[in-house]
Amino acid sequence: MTRRRVRTALLGGLSILVTAIGGVVVGAPVAEAKPTYKVSTVVSGLTTPWDLTWVGDLMLFDQRGGSLWSQRGSAQPKKVSISLSGLYVNNEGGLLGIVADPSAAKNKKFYTCQTWNTGGGNHDVRVLRWRLTSDTKAVSDGSPVVTGMPVSSGRHSGCRLRFGPDGMLYVGTGDAAQTGNSQNLQSLGGKVLRVAPNGDIPTDNPFYGQGGKARYVWSYGHRNVQGLAFRPGTSELWSAEHGTYRDDEVNTIVRGGNYGWQALPGYNESPPMTDLQKYPDAISAKWSSGNPTVATSGLTFFNSSAWGQWQGAAAVGLLKGTGIKILVLDPTGKVADSSQEISGLGSYGRIRTVFYGPDKALYFTTSNGGGSDRIGKITPTTKAPTLTGGTNVASVGVSAARTGQDLYAFIRTTGDAIVFKRSTDDGRTWPSAWTSTGLTSTTAPAVTSSASGRVDLVTRSSKGAITHTWFVNGVRAGQTSLGGSMTTATISSVGDGTLDVFGLGTTGTVSRKHFAGSWSGWKALTGGLFTSAVGASVDHETGATLITARSRAGKVYERSLTASSNGSAWVKGDGLLWSGRALGDRYDGRTAVAFSKTADGYARFQQGKWIQGLNVKISSDPDVVTRPDGTWVLFARNSSGALSYYDARPGQYVARSLGGTVR
Repeated sequence: MTRRRVRTALLGGLSILVTAIGGVVVGAPVAEAKPTYKVSTVVSGLTTPWDLTWVGDLMLFDQRGGSLWSQRGSAQPKKVSISLSGLYVNNEGGLLGIVADPSAAKNKKFYTCQTWNTGGGNHDVRVLRWRLTSDTKAVSDGSPVVTGMPVSSGRHSGCRLRFGPDGMLYVGTGDAAQTGNSQNLQSLGGKVLRVAPNGDIPTDNPFYGQGGKARYVWSYGHRNVQGLAFRPGTSELWSAEHGTYRDDEVNTIVRGGNYGWQALPGYNESPPMTDLQKYPDAISAKWSSGNPTVATSGLTFFNSSAWGQWQGAAAVGLLKGTGIKILVLDPTGKVADSSQEISGLGSYGRIRTVFYGPDKALYFTTSNGGGSDRIGKITPTTKAPTLTGGTNVASVGVSAARTGQDLYAFIRTTGDAIVFKRSTDDGRTWPSAWTSTGLTSTTAPAVTSSASGRVDLVTRSSKGAITHTWFVNGVRAGQTSLGGSMTTATISSVGDGTLDVFGLGTTGTVSRKHFAGSWSGWKALTGGLFTSAVGASVDHETGATLITARSRAGKVYERSLTASSNGSAWVKGDGLLWSGRALGDRYDGRTAVAFSKTADGYARFQQGKWIQGLNVKISSDPDVVTRPDGTWVLFARNSSGALSYYDARPGQYVARSLGGTVR
């Protein structure tokens, strides 16, 4: 199936518009949908554990009162000897954020943030760098990375540390409950700071030219940053921030951005968290609690398909709400559903930190005090079904193609008949009636465009033979029998008149049939046994085709082909498939976009390492086409059994039902 790729820049600029046609709303939030998981306690008997990280396979965690611990596997925790003689513990201050160096598995370095005695009754918040010499000893590793973050009584001390994909260390700070700090660029309070791991200040920081402390500032106008996390596969930095009596916030952090907080003189906290009247250019929150607050704290992202619809969603710890909130996002990063929380945490109380572990589990720390605190672990338990090779995981499906301004959607309907709809204005309007192809198929059809104005369709007989039929300007123009004995088939083209058909055999082997003026024989692509239709993506710069399929255990496997070569081997890719994966074509050397179906029946979007479970419920394999401007259209069977499409363009993200009965 030939499809166009999605450009990330355009996706990032889309806003959301969900509409309904024919009384069917698709893509609306469904609160009860979530993956299955189990909750367990990793460590108990703690007092205010604040943060945790991994140095290689060694977990480190701290307690705000001033102790550091390590744990390897399921062994008992061990206290780590570390020199914290200058630690200042008061109110919300003490030993706070901790993060491992990006190369910690080799260099054993990590960083901590804490309130500190600077002498003469003075204090600051600072970031220190350490190196483990064993599981039970850490030594200082040079001068402090950052000093001079303000501290008063200890209230609003921050302080969260996270490394970005640029290798820089980002520091979320509090305003120290002092009027003026958040908006003053020469104060490090109420900011997100950006610094090199050795303490050097990057010259591309937005206020570097102003000199002084402003050189450290990445964003400002914050009240008390409690959570920081980078959205996987992107350069987006997200934060969780404490509000006053209202408006806890989750934000995306923009270089040089003002987030609109400033307490009135006397630290009167009556202004809104994002004061647009006083600061019209301030950046509004991605999500806000309103009144009352829930005390948002730690923040992280799910990054495994084992989490189903939650893959790519944000998890936010709640101190007052005593739970973990899930923010399900759409492809643009807008919060599509904020109604879900992780259940089964009632006995844990206040949740301080959430951290996505290297084992794909969600770890969290509690903040109840008095030796009753724990480190917990939430492990996904949903597993991909294991199928016999050659068993099609989803016999129901749809297929679509684009040629010029014509957009075609094909389905298999009642009596195995193949029908289609054709939009002549690129998907803006669709006819109400379906057009018969005069064909039947025992599995979903597959379609591509091999030349301008033409679409090429493959169907399957009851005995598994494949037929190629082509249409010109919506009219059936010819047909060829391709033979074979296949469970399902896919067709793709680079658009130059050549074609490739990929069939899934009854034993699970994928075979290829190539057309370049005449059809070749079927050639087996050995080395794997699969259970889905093949997804195909054409690289228009090299002419290569990347194909993917679902293994018997639900893993994704990929293979690169050319017109003259079937490639050498299948390579295991990222993710876990619950259905076949639909791929878009690749342009400008960029990674193709892909869609599949999650375990709980939702669509999943992937581009490179950016994977996002969508708040769009589907009941079939999806298909996707993309336009020359990089926008995309997803087609799938909805929960009512009709065909729906999800159209992403600049300024909108529209979900509509095209009706029909998809079988």
